[in-house]
Amino acid sequence: MKSRKVIIPLIAFAALGTSSSAIAKDDSPKRAPIFEELVACRAIADSDARLSCYDKKVNEIDIAQKNNELIVADKADIKEARKGLFGFSLPKLKLFGSGDNDEDDIKEIETVVTSAHQIGYGTWVLSMEDGSQWQQTGTRKLVLSPKVGSKVRIKKGAVTNYWANIDGQRAISVKRTQ
Repeated sequence: MKSRKVIIPLIAFAALGTSSSAIAKDDSPKRAPIFEELVACRAIADSDARLSCYDKKVNEIDIAQKNNELIVADKADIKEARKGLFGFSLPKLKLFGSGDNDEDDIKEIETVVTSAHQIGYGTWVLSMEDGSQWQQTGTRKLVLSPKVGSKVRIKKGAVTNYWANIDGQRAISVKRTQ
């Protein structure tokens, strides 16, 4: 196993009877019980018993992962998942890393328009190659209409604002809708 792997149990969140705000306030990192049992094997003094414990627990982890009861992700996987959720307002769960470190926070994304249309009064709706959809929220007009293939950089603004630069034009205020 790589030392940088993170094991995240899916069932643990379903089994918890606490609200997401209670989860967010818990500062101590929790590990899946099955992983704790694997780590506990280190304390066994007898080499044969320790190896037997490791073999048994690694097999249990392998089965849990294959049955989608456990997700194994490294930092790159977590960063990609956070990038895919960029623009959504989510509770601060430790599912995608601690969130305490500014470098973990995604501040902007770059993507490409796959479709663009107006929904009245010059308000644009943009679908992106990453599957996200963004709707213009401000009244600022674009000089050039966005089109398929337009390059877009979306940056996090103050509080819940997001700003989209389309093909280098002056930024417009947007919100993620999908």
